[in-house]
Amino acid sequence: MGQQPGTQSTIPYTAYILSLIGSILMVIYSIMVLAFAAFIGTLLPRYYVFHRFGYYPMMTMMPLTPVLFIVTGIIGLIVSILALYFSLRLGRLSDVNAVRSTGVILLVLAIIGLFVANGFFIGFILLLIGSVLAMTWKP
Repeated sequence: MGQQPGTQSTIPYTAYILSLIGSILMVIYSIMVLAFAAFIGTLLPRYYVFHRFGYYPMMTMMPLTPVLFIVTGIIGLIVSILALYFSLRLGRLSDVNAVRSTGVILLVLAIIGLFVANGFFIGFILLLIGSVLAMTWKP
């Protein structure tokens, strides 16, 4: 049964949907970063050149590239899974104070996620809008 015209929602439905889609995009992006790090890690030995004194990397930062992607991917995955959890939790809340506190948590996770798991940037925007809608929601 759908919502009747003129009645108010008991849950922040729009905030729930937007934050859920944004956090799913962030999870997908984090998994793609980890897959890219694994791909770069398998190609790493090909970037070494032979020198008469031994093998030397062509670029000095190349061995650290997979490590940086792995760290970014793991932190992004943790942040995006937390955002997914709180987005799912937002869909079951009807108390105004609980919805607002969950919105604040989602806002913090969206800002952190901008740097580590932006979700193709649209995920960040959707999570940001969903968290603001949750903070301003009134039943």
